[in-house]
Amino acid sequence: MNSMNLKKKQRVRIKHFSGIIFLILAILLGPIQGWAGIGAIDPADFEYSEPFEVSASIMDIDYSNNMLIVLESKVYVVDLVIGVQNLKTALSDADGKPILFNSLSRGQKVMVRGMKLPDGRVIAGELVRLSLGTGN
Repeated sequence: MNSMNLKKKQRVRIKHFSGIIFLILAILLGPIQGWAGIGAIDPADFEYSEPFEVSASIMDIDYSNNMLIVLESKVYVVDLVIGVQNLKTALSDADGKPILFNSLSRGQKVMVRGMKLPDGRVIAGELVRLSLGTGN
């Protein structure tokens, strides 16, 4: 049990470290290219962004723009190019198995970790589906 807690802490540290690396790369490497639905992102946006983490139900979902609403925040699932680096949201179920964005639906509980930009948009670094339940 103790070794499981240690492994969990190591994973959290790695994820936190990768978020910091992403932020530094975003600032240093220049423009971001991605989906039109997300809108323009300036590398300076990441300089003023804040860490975002929440567990809540999906209020709404826009499959065409890879965006969902969680606790009234627009959360974007991304696959962005930042200079020569690629940022791709890690999507998984509660067991850590990869899932597809189109398997998500309104009412399911998710955990989102990412960066909240100054304009309120959230760029998800990780999205974990915690439940299969659906809502209306």
